[in-house]
Amino acid sequence: MLNCSTKAICSRGFIPNVVSVRYRRVNVQKPRKPDHYRAVIDRITMPKYPWPKPSNMTWSERCPKPFSNAFKQTEENPYENILAKELRELFEQSAMIAIFHKNPVKGEIDFKTTKTFKMADMDYVVYGKSTLKLALAETNYAAVLDLFQSHSSIVFSSTSQVPKLLKITKKMPHLILLASIVDGKLLSKNQTVEYGNLVNIDNARAALVGVIEQVNNRCLQTIGQTQLTMVRYLEQYGKSLDVNTEKKSTEESD
Repeated sequence: MLNCSTKAICSRGFIPNVVSVRYRRVNVQKPRKPDHYRAVIDRITMPKYPWPKPSNMTWSERCPKPFSNAFKQTEENPYENILAKELRELFEQSAMIAIFHKNPVKGEIDFKTTKTFKMADMDYVVYGKSTLKLALAETNYAAVLDLFQSHSSIVFSSTSQVPKLLKITKKMPHLILLASIVDGKLLSKNQTVEYGNLVNIDNARAALVGVIEQVNNRCLQTIGQTQLTMVRYLEQYGKSLDVNTEKKSTEESD
């Protein structure tokens, strides 16, 4: 047999009533001291100085890092001087220099890029901004320093082969052409593309020589045309005289 409480719970009209019971009264005015471990943690994490408000600080105090870097002196690095010397020699000895913005890629893709340029007789290198500034600060190439603001790479070539460079970079979307130096002249991206679409210099020279020869032949024909006409007239006049003399001789013999 079921007891009365069980019968009441199982009946349809039973509605449970939840009542919160507080067994201890919280002392808000004088709380209990924390245990030893919590007291140690609270003591360690307690701030030593009040957190400063930016509104009460000067501009130099709000951003002290750039202000300190302005007076920071860097030590001279001998290895960086060697790299700067090699870089300056590459700029002076190369007939074509291409500057690219390099997007982050995997090391495998970077290795394939270096290999592709090496097979095309080009050098693909990456230098830091401090090394570039040390190498090109007082040279004719100082204008290109403004292009090296983020990840950049440089391609050097001993010969001017712009069409080949543009053909290779079409297959490398992680390299974005910024500018180039061809035969000592700084070219933008659009100017480099226009230069690459030009005809080969040897073919252009051959076409120019052909045009000059045509003009020379026309001038010779124009100048010698009167002389040739006079010679023809003289030949015809001479033939006519010979015919007349033959006729006279035949008449006299008759």
